[in-house]
Amino acid sequence: MAAANEEEILEGFLCPICKADLKSATQLTNHFESLHQEEQDVLRSLKDIFGIAKKIILNTDEEETLDRPVKFNTQEYYPYEEQSVGVSRSSTDYFKGVRSARLERYATETNKLLIRLDKLVSNMPTEPNLRKQHEQEVVPWLDGSSVKLCPNCAKPFNLTRRKHHCRLCGSLLCHDCSVFLDLNIARAIVDPSAPQPTEPAPEVTEKNGLRLCEHCYKLVELRKQVQESRNAKTPLMTAYDQMRSLMDQASPAVAMYEKMCQSLFEGETTYTLSDVNAMRGRVGRLAEGIDLLSKQIAAAPAPPAARQLRLQNSIRQAAAHYIKEELLSLRKLPTEAQIEEIRQQRYQRAQRQVQLERERMEKQIERREEAGTSSRVDNSHEEDDDNPLLEQMNIIRGYIKDARKELRFEEVAILEENLKELKKEYQFQKLSNKS
Repeated sequence: MAAANEEEILEGFLCPICKADLKSATQLTNHFESLHQEEQDVLRSLKDIFGIAKKIILNTDEEETLDRPVKFNTQEYYPYEEQSVGVSRSSTDYFKGVRSARLERYATETNKLLIRLDKLVSNMPTEPNLRKQHEQEVVPWLDGSSVKLCPNCAKPFNLTRRKHHCRLCGSLLCHDCSVFLDLNIARAIVDPSAPQPTEPAPEVTEKNGLRLCEHCYKLVELRKQVQESRNAKTPLMTAYDQMRSLMDQASPAVAMYEKMCQSLFEGETTYTLSDVNAMRGRVGRLAEGIDLLSKQIAAAPAPPAARQLRLQNSIRQAAAHYIKEELLSLRKLPTEAQIEEIRQQRYQRAQRQVQLERERMEKQIERREEAGTSSRVDNSHEEDDDNPLLEQMNIIRGYIKDARKELRFEEVAILEENLKELKKEYQFQKLSNKS
């Protein structure tokens, strides 16, 4: 403690009134009680301070010292009057005005750069000289004849450090301060509907990119990040898109299954029972995938009683109804015995039809012979192996076999129709040769 008007520093248990060093707290308290009775308020404060300090030093009250901070009842010793709340003013409008002005400045500058970028990448020539002329027509370049230093790094321009221009703002910079923007990425930024580049170029140079300054590159990159964040899909949206894709595949698969079943029930040989079973298995796998994805959507975390939770449950219910009504209510397949019986009946009908056709042709031949106008040429001795229709039918049978292996049953149906037409033509030729 420093004495008044003295440079000497005093230490110890000093009396706050007479500055005497009493050597201990007890002597100081006794001294103050006996000589300074009029200062009772100060005395009480000293006693409280000494008591709290003693507790802290001796660690006698752990709850007071460890669990909560020491608090002094300052109101007891220094009473004050409660102040009323003064006049307040909201700064929200001022803050919004400042922020809007700054955002407007950045937005305007970014939009200008995007307009220039669109003009640069649209109809850009591939020949270097024509491309350079095109870039200067879109963005005028600053005259750097009097500029000796790079504005960014302050290094002097010379034969090894040449002057370059930013393609968006036209400012000067050196090669080390240049940043190159991939042309494919630039086209995707100005036209989000265009196909996005799957992989970035291994090295972006002046040939496959645009030379930009750091400021312009950061603004364009920020725009790209905003587009990506807008187009980014949450796991919930991704699962829903996958479920919808499976539904789009399931509908034509069910229609194809029904068509194949109908073909079996009609006794046609276009499809076999194994083909239809394979298509049924494909429909079953699609149903399992839709069910799994709908369960994942329903189990996704959402606030209780929120609109998102109701939407997730609705998606699950709609998917379960679609599976039950469309994918699990497929027509029952016939047995091998039923298929064989149906085909035998169809074969017998076809045989009767062929027999009737032969009888009709024979009657026509007899009438021609009776009229003396028969000009039949017997070509029965010719070998059928030389007929090109047989070769075509064998080729189509090979195509049908390959299509069945890959479960391309629509293609199988088309090839079977072609094979039937060739068979009819072949039978017609044989009948014509006989006549």
